[in-house]
Amino acid sequence: MKKILAVDDEEDILFTLEAVADVADLNMTTTSRGLKALKYIKNNKFDLLLVDYHMPDINGLKLVKEIRKIDKEIPILVLTVDESMDLAEKFLKAGADDFANKPIKTADLISRINLHLNYNKSYKNADEKIKALNIPKGMTQKTLSIIYDYLTKIKKAETIEEISEGTNLAYQTVHRYLNYIADENLVKVKLNYGKVGRPIHRYKLN
Repeated sequence: MKKILAVDDEEDILFTLEAVADVADLNMTTTSRGLKALKYIKNNKFDLLLVDYHMPDINGLKLVKEIRKIDKEIPILVLTVDESMDLAEKFLKAGADDFANKPIKTADLISRINLHLNYNKSYKNADEKIKALNIPKGMTQKTLSIIYDYLTKIKKAETIEEISEGTNLAYQTVHRYLNYIADENLVKVKLNYGKVGRPIHRYKLN
C-alpha cells in the first residue's frame, strides 16, 4: 500500500484527505504542522506528499524547500485555492511537482495522486530528446516526459487547458513546462486571434 503524507492547517481538509485515502486504498499520515511533517520525512519513507501553503509554523513554500534537502525524489503536490502563476512558479522552482485544487474533488485528486505515483514508469519510457535536456532547477524529467508523451499523441495543436486535462497535470505545471520546451524549440506555438481579448496559444510538437 502506498504511503502518503499530508500537511494542512485545516482539520476539515485533513479529514477529507483521509476519506479520499480510504477510497483509494492509500496509507495516509496527516499533520497540521509543517515542522512535524519535516520530522516525519526524516524518519519515514513516503511515496508522495500533499502540502498546503498556509500553515502556522512554516509556510508550504519553505517546507517544500526543506523537504527537497532531505528527499529529492518524492512527488510533492501543493494543495491550493490560489491560481497565482507567480506563486506557482515559486513552488515549482522550490521543487514541487504539481498542484491539486481546493475544494477537493475526490475523483480528481485520486487521479492526480495516481499519476504521480506512476512517475517512474513515465520516466523510463521518456523520449531521448527529453532525457538529453539539461532542465532548469525545479523541473523534473519525469513531469516533462508525461507532457512530451502526450504531445506525441495529439493530432492538432492544443491549448494549455486541453493539455492540462489530457495529462491530468495542473494548469500551472503545464504552463511552465510548455514555455520551457517551446524555448528549446521542441514545440510550435500557434496563435489564434479571436474578435476580442488576447490570442489563444496552442501547442504541438515540431
